[in-house]
Amino acid sequence: MEESLVQWTLLNNLNDLSKCLNFKIASKKAQELSTDFGRIDFILEGYQNNHLIVELETTLNEKSKLNYCFDQIINYKNVKFVDDTEYCILYASETNEKVKPAINSFAKENDILVRTYSLNKIKSLYSATVEKLSLSFGLALPKPSNYTICYLRWLNKILKPYYDSKKMVLQKAQLASYFTSFNTTNFRCYLKLAVDFEMIVIDNNQFLLTQYGEDYINNFNLDIDHSKNLSSINLTNEQKKVLLKILTNSNWTSHKVNIYWFLRFIEVTNGEWLPNIKEFGQSKLEVINSLFGVNYKSRTMYEFLNFACNWCMELGLVDRIRTGSKYDRIFLTPLGIEINNIFSMDLQIKKSRMNLNFKFIE
Repeated sequence: MEESLVQWTLLNNLNDLSKCLNFKIASKKAQELSTDFGRIDFILEGYQNNHLIVELETTLNEKSKLNYCFDQIINYKNVKFVDDTEYCILYASETNEKVKPAINSFAKENDILVRTYSLNKIKSLYSATVEKLSLSFGLALPKPSNYTICYLRWLNKILKPYYDSKKMVLQKAQLASYFTSFNTTNFRCYLKLAVDFEMIVIDNNQFLLTQYGEDYINNFNLDIDHSKNLSSINLTNEQKKVLLKILTNSNWTSHKVNIYWFLRFIEVTNGEWLPNIKEFGQSKLEVINSLFGVNYKSRTMYEFLNFACNWCMELGLVDRIRTGSKYDRIFLTPLGIEINNIFSMDLQIKKSRMNLNFKFIE
């Protein structure tokens, strides 16, 4: 089991972590903190304004890995944020018994705490944690699907022919008037976006503009008549309101499901790392693949996460902090929190409806 999965599991189960460390945790102060003396796995705060700086390891059977662990924790002793600070090696109890005396001897000589955990128990706890997160949202949804749509404002391009013609029904060729052809992948992706956001209904090869679609084009940005790049025109506030109504109308189409999963990603990672490079850490990729139930390669996952982030930013659900490193930070806005709560309530109601118990009237 990867160290990052162990860390994610423990930090999402602070009671279990507290027992492993024999340390009463008030809060997590930092995670993967870069310092002049190395990157600290995590720092915990106790209830007496005391800190525990932790070097997390899996098994320490290889000499090189053991020496690296020792070097790291010694370097960490140069880092202190409060006077009452202790330093700890937390490693897997499945480590070869022959190695443990050396670990204990090193710790005693250097005033380091040593604690262990069971990898087998962490594996079970990881599965339970993922399941718990799913249950907290009520009903399990389909897996996310990656699309080549970068922004919701691309709806402008697919819907502009209705605005131009002032018609509610168009043929495929008419609808594709701003595309090379209706046979292109580009057109099909735009159409999928418009159908998923309930702007268009397809009926016997006719493409009908819905009331949502009419509300959307009636609130086009004033630049729509003059811009040569329809996909670049930003959404107006009224268009955002239309999209938010659609997003929360309890009809779970593919693109809406993707937004739901992105909000789940923020919850699981605490918004602490959004990859801004296509080839990012394998351990982080495993965390998200496990959460989503998919097997994406890093480039595909990078595209999915960043496209979904763009959609949420357009709607005002999240803000993104560019860090200058390989990973950016994201956090929910007040509106994002509200939308997330609506998702949760909607899925819980659906689950309750499906599991309605009729024994009380029998």
